[in-house]
Order: sequence, then structure tokens, then C-alpha cells
Amino acid sequence: MTRIQLVCTDLDGVLLTSAGGLSHETSKALADARAAGLQVMVATGRPTRDALDWALEAGLQGLLACSNGAVIWDTCAERVLFDHCFTADQLKQGFAWAERSVPGGVLGLDTEHELVLQPGFADLVPDCWPHAVSADLIGRATGDNRAVKILLAHPELSARHLAGAFVGEAVTGLRATYSTAHFLEISPEHANKGEALRWAAAYRRIPLTATAAVGDMPNDLPMLRKAGLPAAVANAHPEVKAAARLLLPSNDDDGVASLIHTILC
Repeated sequence: MTRIQLVCTDLDGVLLTSAGGLSHETSKALADARAAGLQVMVATGRPTRDALDWALEAGLQGLLACSNGAVIWDTCAERVLFDHCFTADQLKQGFAWAERSVPGGVLGLDTEHELVLQPGFADLVPDCWPHAVSADLIGRATGDNRAVKILLAHPELSARHLAGAFVGEAVTGLRATYSTAHFLEISPEHANKGEALRWAAAYRRIPLTATAAVGDMPNDLPMLRKAGLPAAVANAHPEVKAAARLLLPSNDDDGVASLIHTILC
């Protein structure tokens, strides 16, 4: 097997425990990876403002892909290396599809600086994050506050059903996925974790065959399909397990730590 030089891991449900923290074993594994020169990149659906705060607190040193790969940060240089935000036309197209095809749906918009939700969205998502409420979401996306992700929730339809409706209409230039059962995530077509991994590997001059990716939900599938070694934690969605070549212990049993230690041995 090609020696792995870069591990790309999801955050929630994968690197973090169910309680939302880093276990002692996982923290130690990340330190061991740094000492050995094994690069670890986090790719998360979380927006930059949230993911970056976590990365700095956790002492992550390296690349951080946020909003499902729409933005890539270098935490060492403290700057954005790459971003793939919505164009004005893509944003209008995404909202038009949702309003036309999902009657009763409630929308949200994640931008570079804020999360804005239509009235009623937070009632459909347990433990909803801090947000602003507005009926006019498109108006919140401006030149210095670009949109990175559209969210769509429905009082009766799961994210899986919403994803099926999206795929059925083949909306040009956009991609839909989900990381929770409660809402759909719509992004520009090339803003996904697979493209983030491909870009990061090229940036670090590492062949994709020398990368590993670890995920748990359908939004992780693009990076598993790009990676030389696709892996899933034991608590992963069935589609993710099916795409993996290696099944790891669960996030609560230090699955990513076990992968790192296997690579380093």
C-alpha cells in the first residue's frame, strides 16, 4: 500500500466524540501525527467562523476545509487559501428550485460571516445554532459577505427525501448533500469535500493515492471517493460504510486515532 501522507477527516461524528470534544487518545494521536510529519486536514460542514474557532482552540496546525469544502483555511498562516462561494445566479437558482419543488420548505443561508434562517427553521432543527432571522435571505449575501451554503428543512420530509427530490431534477451547477437528517445542504457544484481534498493534495504536492479520508455522513462521500484510502467510522451512515475500504472503530472509540496509529506503525 502507498504510504499515507495526508489524512482528511470529518469533524462531528468522526474526529469528535458524541459529547462534542476531542478525547485524550485522539489528541495524543494528532500530536503524534504532527511529530511524525503526517498531515491531518479537517473537512467539515461547519462554517468558517465556527470551525476556525474550534481549530484554534484545539491547536490544529494545517489545512481546514469549511462549509463542505467551500472555504479552505491555513491555520498556520491564518489566511484563506481557496474559496468557492455562490455566484448571484447560482444563489437565485438554488432558492428558486427550493421554493418551486418543496412546498412548505423553510430556508436558511450560511454566509462567510453569519447564519440567517427564515422564521420557523430553528423549530425544525434540534439544538439549532446561533443565527439571525430574516425572510429576505438573498439580500443578506453581499460582496463582502458571500453565500457558501443554502439550507432547506421541511416539517415532514427528511434530508434524505429532500436530496432525492434535488437529484431527480438535476439542478445545473449545484450540488446537494446532508450531514444530518434534519435539513438539506445545497452548495455550488465544485464546493464539496472531494474537491477540497483534491485541491489540498495538489497544494501540498501529495498524490491522491497517498491520502486517506474518514467520514460518517453522505456529505463525506466525495472525499472518500477521491482518497487513496477511504475509511468510515463504525457509527457511519450505510452509504458511507459501503464506500469505505476500511472500517474503523466509532468516534467514541477513537476511530481516527486508530487510523493514525496504524499509518504511523
